[in-house]
Amino acid sequence: MKCLFEFGTFLVSIISFLIVFLLIRHWAFAPLARMMEKRRLYVEQQLSEAEGQREQAVKLASEQSELLEASRKQAKDMIDHARLRSEEQAREILESAQAEAERIMQQGRELVERERQEAVNAVLAQVSSLTVQISEKLLRDHVSETLHEELIQEADKRLGELVC
Repeated sequence: MKCLFEFGTFLVSIISFLIVFLLIRHWAFAPLARMMEKRRLYVEQQLSEAEGQREQAVKLASEQSELLEASRKQAKDMIDHARLRSEEQAREILESAQAEAERIMQQGRELVERERQEAVNAVLAQVSSLTVQISEKLLRDHVSETLHEELIQEADKRLGELVC
């Protein structure tokens, strides 16, 4: 029987395998391992930067949200303040207009009353004058001075009652 296992061939095969392994390891595996390590470090760095950028984006989004909410609140406050100011101004204008209208109405009433009183006085004066003149003409010879005064007073009294 022939032995399939030969020690010399086995030893040469092992030595050849080790030499090829060392050559491959030195020329292929080492650069491949360095390249894989660089790639791993690069990927970790990219992941770290992406996480940092994500955190920064979340922080900026939060800040923008806060600024937007503050801006909305400020705008609402400004609108509310402007509305209150406009309502106050409208109320003041309305009160001023009402006061002015009342003042004008009061002046008109006073003017009408004054003119009415002047007209009444003028009419009374004219009526008194006409009464005296008519009385003089009618009673020139028949009335004494005292009777004349009594008639004038009575005419004034009756005219005052008619006018008022």
